[in-house]
Amino acid sequence: MPFNSNPRLTRLLDASLKPLENLLIGFMAVLVAGGMFVANQVDVDFASTALYLALLLLTANLLTIVGVIYTVLLSMLALTVMFVFQGGFEQRESTAHWLRELAVFAAIALLALRGKQVADHLRHKEVYMSGAQRLSQTGCFGFRADLTRIGWSQQSARIFEYPSDTPPTVDMILARTHPEDVPLVLNALQKASCHDAMIEVRYRLLMPDGRVRHLHMIATPLCTRPDRFEYLGALMDVTAIEHAEAALSQAQMQLAHVSRVTALGELAASIAHEVNQPLAAITSSGEACRNWLSRPQPDLPEARQALERIIASADRGSEITARVRALSQKSAPLRRTESLNDIVNETLPLVRHELADHGISAKIELTVFDGQISADRVQLQQVIINLIINACQAMSTVNATPRTLLLRTSVSDREALLEVADQGPGICATLLEQLFTPFFTTKEHGLGMGLSICRSILDAHQGRIWASSTVGQGSSFMFALPLLAVNDPGYASAI
Repeated sequence: MPFNSNPRLTRLLDASLKPLENLLIGFMAVLVAGGMFVANQVDVDFASTALYLALLLLTANLLTIVGVIYTVLLSMLALTVMFVFQGGFEQRESTAHWLRELAVFAAIALLALRGKQVADHLRHKEVYMSGAQRLSQTGCFGFRADLTRIGWSQQSARIFEYPSDTPPTVDMILARTHPEDVPLVLNALQKASCHDAMIEVRYRLLMPDGRVRHLHMIATPLCTRPDRFEYLGALMDVTAIEHAEAALSQAQMQLAHVSRVTALGELAASIAHEVNQPLAAITSSGEACRNWLSRPQPDLPEARQALERIIASADRGSEITARVRALSQKSAPLRRTESLNDIVNETLPLVRHELADHGISAKIELTVFDGQISADRVQLQQVIINLIINACQAMSTVNATPRTLLLRTSVSDREALLEVADQGPGICATLLEQLFTPFFTTKEHGLGMGLSICRSILDAHQGRIWASSTVGQGSSFMFALPLLAVNDPGYASAI
């Protein structure tokens, strides 16, 4: 049943039980007072009776604090009435005995009240903690470094789907652990045996019905005595978070695909121009080959060269078609060891006609360096195309000639950088911080998703993107990607 799932029902139940609770309190008070009267009649020591009463109040959780006060007051009243009824004031010894009994009674009653307050406070904290753990899907646990003793909360037992009264063991935990993640858990236990200051691991559970749950476990030392090293930890069920992140990643991938297809639509003329070039070369070389073969004495060497040009042009057209197909396909990201300069060189032909159509000349400055990056080639091409299209559209509003677009690569602090700088009107400083925000655009008919997608792609590559601008002097967009170390797998094979 969910914690505090129906507050109104709880209040109604409390209101209906209140008279019964008050009746029970009164009955217990009368019972204790009557017991003291009977004890006095059979000449039982009041101090012993008070001690028995205190033990009753300390150990029984049946009464509330108000009930304890009622019981104590009635008992003290009964003690006083009996003292007066028996003429205790006439004897000095009886008076001193009565005062001593009251003092003992009051002291023990205070201890009983204090114990009751502490017990109620702890019980309330336990209820709040249990409810908070259930709401946050976080359980707590503790264990000794030698794993001789393990304990966990009810929420931890729920996460593993074991009965809450079943003492946990390492075998129970491993039985629920996904077989592929068992080494992760064993490694965490090994860290505990080495008394590490922090243990953190993310792994999966495989339930008996086949469901998979994702857990995030973290533990730190609680007791560090030489003879007993104990850990206290938290166990969080992050299954919903994992599913949400997967759904977000899928949505971002679909959005990036839509953006690529949109960009290809804008570049249709440029792509057609790039494809027509090898087709024209094939036609020209084919006619030349036919002429060489049509001579009375066929010139076979020249004809062979013409055929080789035909093959080379066909290969070039095939490469262009393959790149366009890759950009248009909806596929999962594929990270490989790549050269940033090569990616830039392969992207430029796709936007060459776009540059010419806007009267823009490209200034290419590719710094020679051996560093490689781990990247999805298609996604980085999408980023570069978006930046170039934005630059072309920015410069289309400027009448200055000539219009020059700068593409420059460089290396700095173990990062490969690409700069795309235009000579457009520039962007004011107040808008620079919002450029990469989804749905923010400075264009009249823009959707505001291009730069946001670029940032998402670079974030997925552990890179970064930023912009700088001076109003009236153009804008510069730069992105940086971490270079692979020389000893990284696949580095040498890519050089």
